[in-house]
Amino acid sequence: MKTRHVTRAVRRARLQRARQSGVTLIELILALMILFVGMFGALAFMSIALTSSLNANKLLLARNLAEETLNQIVIIREMNAFGGVPLPENRNSNTFRRLSNRPDSDGIFPDTFQPVYNDIGLDRIRATTDDVVTSGLDPRYESFTIRVLVRTSDATVPNLGNPTGPPLPICFDREYDNEYDLGDASNCPNEGIGDTVKRVVVQVRYPYSRANGSALRTVQIMTLLTQPPSQIRGI
Repeated sequence: MKTRHVTRAVRRARLQRARQSGVTLIELILALMILFVGMFGALAFMSIALTSSLNANKLLLARNLAEETLNQIVIIREMNAFGGVPLPENRNSNTFRRLSNRPDSDGIFPDTFQPVYNDIGLDRIRATTDDVVTSGLDPRYESFTIRVLVRTSDATVPNLGNPTGPPLPICFDREYDNEYDLGDASNCPNEGIGDTVKRVVVQVRYPYSRANGSALRTVQIMTLLTQPPSQIRGI
């Protein structure tokens, strides 16, 4: 009798233990929630890392494009060939005046941002009036735009708040500030028609991805260029 009672008690304990060894629905839901939170966190981190990598690549492309364009301008200046190579009998003609945004100087650079085309035209400089639109966009820079600004070599602007005081070196101080609009002539004045030294600014605008959408950012580099000595001396 005692043996049967003990056997029933053992069976009852085993059955109760078996029931307790399973996983309840609530426990399963909680485990899945923790798993999903971890997965979403990892995916969000991967998305941020990918966006940062793409932005860094666009920034690198923009800088390369700006530097390439500025180098083209410097080379053409050395050749004295803005707007085309002069005829031998006119080799000392002042093509330097065409390094300009001014229509009255027959300038070759529009003062607005231009798409980046495959064929940069006979002058071999990007962002000029002879870029070949029908050649289509350069696939490396489909969403990029570029412009070249030519500004005074004088690194100051008048001090409007104190007309009798010294001029303000705004143009010089802000030349590496990408948020400063050098396209505004009140910030950095246009060059004069007869200037022999000019400030050349190359700006490349590109799309920048952010968490709340996209925006446009601008990379700009600049240098000072002088008129070729052969033109100045007339030799």
